[in-house]
Amino acid sequence: MKKLLPMLMWCLLIPALLKAQEIEVSGTVTSADDGSPLPGVTVMIKETQKGALTDINGKYTISAPSNSTITLSYIGFKPVSQSVNGRKTIDFKMESDLQALSEVIVTGYHTQNLREVSGSITSIKSKDIAQVPLASFDQALQGRAPGLLVQANSGQPGAAANILIRGKGSVLGSNTPLYIMDGVEITAQDFATLNPSDFESISVLKDAASTAQYGSRGANGVILISSKQGKVGKTKINYDFQTGYSTLPTNKLVLMNSQEKLQYEMDRGNPYGWTEEDLARLRLVDTDWEDVFFRKGKTNAHTLSASGGSGKTTYFTSASIFDQTGTVPNTGLKRYTGRLNVNSSAGDFDFGINSTFGYSDYTNTSEANTGIATPLNAIRWSNPYETPYTETGEYTQMASGQPNALQELLENTNLRNQIKGVGNVFIQYRVPFLKGLVARTSWGGDFRSNENSAYVNPTTYSGGFATGGQGSYGRAYAKQFRYTGTTSLRYTVPMPELHNLSVGVFNEVVKTTSNSFNFTGYGLGGAFNNEAGITPGNSTNGFIPSVGGSGTANALLSYFGDVKYSYKNRYFLELNGRRDGSSRFGDNKKWANFGSVGLSWIVSDEAFFSGLKSTFNELKYKISYGSSGNQAGIGDFQSRELYSRSVYAGVGGLVQSQLANPDLQWERKSVFNTGIELSTFNGRLSVTAEYYNSITSDLFLNQQLSRTTGYSSLVSNIGSLQNSGFEFFVDGDVIRTKSFRWALNASLTANKNKVKSLIGGETEIISGNFINRIGEPMNSLYVVEYAGVNPANGNPLYINSEGVAGEAYSPNFRKIVGTSEVPFFGGFGTAISYKGIAVDAFFSFVSGNKIFNNDRANVENPAYLYDNLSKELTTFWRKEGDITNIPRPGATFRSATTRFVEDGDFLRLRNLNVSYTLPSALVNSWKLSTIRVFAQGQNLFTWTKFLGFDPEMSTTSLTGAQYPALRTITFGLNVGF
Repeated sequence: MKKLLPMLMWCLLIPALLKAQEIEVSGTVTSADDGSPLPGVTVMIKETQKGALTDINGKYTISAPSNSTITLSYIGFKPVSQSVNGRKTIDFKMESDLQALSEVIVTGYHTQNLREVSGSITSIKSKDIAQVPLASFDQALQGRAPGLLVQANSGQPGAAANILIRGKGSVLGSNTPLYIMDGVEITAQDFATLNPSDFESISVLKDAASTAQYGSRGANGVILISSKQGKVGKTKINYDFQTGYSTLPTNKLVLMNSQEKLQYEMDRGNPYGWTEEDLARLRLVDTDWEDVFFRKGKTNAHTLSASGGSGKTTYFTSASIFDQTGTVPNTGLKRYTGRLNVNSSAGDFDFGINSTFGYSDYTNTSEANTGIATPLNAIRWSNPYETPYTETGEYTQMASGQPNALQELLENTNLRNQIKGVGNVFIQYRVPFLKGLVARTSWGGDFRSNENSAYVNPTTYSGGFATGGQGSYGRAYAKQFRYTGTTSLRYTVPMPELHNLSVGVFNEVVKTTSNSFNFTGYGLGGAFNNEAGITPGNSTNGFIPSVGGSGTANALLSYFGDVKYSYKNRYFLELNGRRDGSSRFGDNKKWANFGSVGLSWIVSDEAFFSGLKSTFNELKYKISYGSSGNQAGIGDFQSRELYSRSVYAGVGGLVQSQLANPDLQWERKSVFNTGIELSTFNGRLSVTAEYYNSITSDLFLNQQLSRTTGYSSLVSNIGSLQNSGFEFFVDGDVIRTKSFRWALNASLTANKNKVKSLIGGETEIISGNFINRIGEPMNSLYVVEYAGVNPANGNPLYINSEGVAGEAYSPNFRKIVGTSEVPFFGGFGTAISYKGIAVDAFFSFVSGNKIFNNDRANVENPAYLYDNLSKELTTFWRKEGDITNIPRPGATFRSATTRFVEDGDFLRLRNLNVSYTLPSALVNSWKLSTIRVFAQGQNLFTWTKFLGFDPEMSTTSLTGAQYPALRTITFGLNVGF
């Protein structure tokens, strides 16, 4: 009995002694590649179920026996372990693992391991766009992410592209995504004054699970831009340089030459009354107006950056110059930018600043219209037997009365100077008395100042139509400031082993103010082409100047929160909820609620999957549903009753200009999304496949009103749209050895757009050649089917309502012949590298959409006989039995037919880059870190049947005056110090 009692006491004390040997271990987990902190790393005590996760700064804390081993695992990195051996501080560096499925990405108000994300998010790395020679970086995104359709509407340097995420979800409202840079909302039109070399990554948020956190601004998707940050270590200096040129793409809309045009005029009765001597003289002239008008553009770019840090402070700073002239004279962009990002910590505080400043000079010409004074139209219509200059060097006055395209271009100028500043400051506090609680506040602003000037020379065609007929000079000034303030609390809740729970609550305020002023003066004279040349206006001379201005403001107040839960680091749940209040909407609908729920499951971690892991290394399934809103595209005071100034009988007063609508509210998009993410062949191949279905309800549409109200319509919330489709992305290494790598990637999106409901009992809304009909895609082409030419008499033939071809034409014969909305698009690329040599090529494509080619209709209209016309008209019907597609000239010309509807399909070699990186040993001997030389081409080839310069456009038709995309070749140098 005496021996039994001590043994029993030892048995009871052993667990307590073992417990007493546990110590609290903490440390930081960073990437071995670049030293950046890794959030969301799983920290486990080996051979136990005890674990923890690293926070947003890569820090962790865990209780561990002093003789245990800590094991770390993280998607995208190789597992790593260290023995505790009584240490209280253990830091880890993790090496990247190509076999892994996921990575750390920016998902909105925080970063996450992609393993945890249940929403649809695609991340684009800076290396894919940083050195593309485009002034507006958004054009370089085309084909880089499934679901992201980028359409460059113009080749003018600095022109912004049109971006859609998973189709159009609004008719009257905006379809532009929300852009956030370092936590600050920025304006899409200002990308030309930002330097893409400063970007670290771009995240595209596509479904409600990822966009619901942005509530009433997230319905069109969200694009998050994260700028580069410094890393602790030696200061790194990099210099990047590019120089090159741009040329004109091939124009497939071929016009007549002098011989053809003069013969056509003779066939049409010699409208100008040329004599034989005139004809002989004119036939000796054959002006190619494209050669006269276009030129070789030039591109020069310089970027100098420095980054580094020591202790608890890091920094990144850069400066850049970008100078690009267009292929059209008097067009171009000069941009100067600077950036400074600083991050630091002191005790439990983290704080920092992200800032960029830019200045740009932008010169442009008018485009996308049918005006005869628009130079890009005038070159099409100018006859080839006329020259831009007379023998004495003066501008030629065209026989047709059309303006001289070169004179309109060179003598009139449109200039814009922009100052752009974006910045934010933040402070974060890790509450010491409640472990896991972090408070953060971030305040930032987006400032834009535009000064525009327009000089119209009195000697030009346009100058003759100005007030008083003696030219004009105008100047406009506009500025906008938007600030965003976000304050949050996030608590990582202490949970039992294998469970992780994080809860965040947020408050956000966004306010935008804008104002502008403009004037235009007339009667220009003397040697001045600015304000000094304006004639003071009075009632006698009629040069009364026009003066205008405006001011507006809007604000958004939001409260929102999220819950993130995981079990075994295998099952993940995400909940988001947001309540927004907007100044734009009516008193009855000023507040709205949005939210989402998302689930993801790492199937490959299950025991039943173990037999497949040798082939399918990682498999994730995700599903989500939620809602977000859209308030963009309508006026700041659209819901208010408005009054404007009026004068009656010489007495000033106010008159009602807009009816109130207290029930006006957000457009609401509800989205279901599901998909898989797969990694196989030991990480050499990754595949993502997703299905989505979104319904946009409460569309902004014009509700027709009784004429007794004095108004024809009122913007209301009526109607709904549907977008559904599939996305597919594959990325893999075909060959990967120590010195050689061949990689391929491809993305494909199939989107189906459908009108679900319209105003009241209406089933369709017709607008020109387009129709929105229930059950059909929006912006469907609605024209009469063209059936060719009657060989007996040369009259055009049309398909009637019964499907029979005849000469009769009626608007009742119209039918839907396609849609301008793109149903299929994507991109694919290949990268080959051998030692220091690398070749990268990337293609993008669009298929299935239709374009109404109004530009072609203008030059195939025989009524415009006095101007140059399409070469196709030389094949017009002349006698009985002729087989042709061009009717006799005297037949009634009708453009609203399928004759001018063309396929918008194209395949484009978007970028080709060939580079050589010098051997490290050689470069290091020169006291440098890297030297890389390269040559690249942008938009080198486009395969299309479209008759024009470029089939890439976001509008429903090619109206006219198209500025073609730049075909650019540059040579560059990257040097690291």
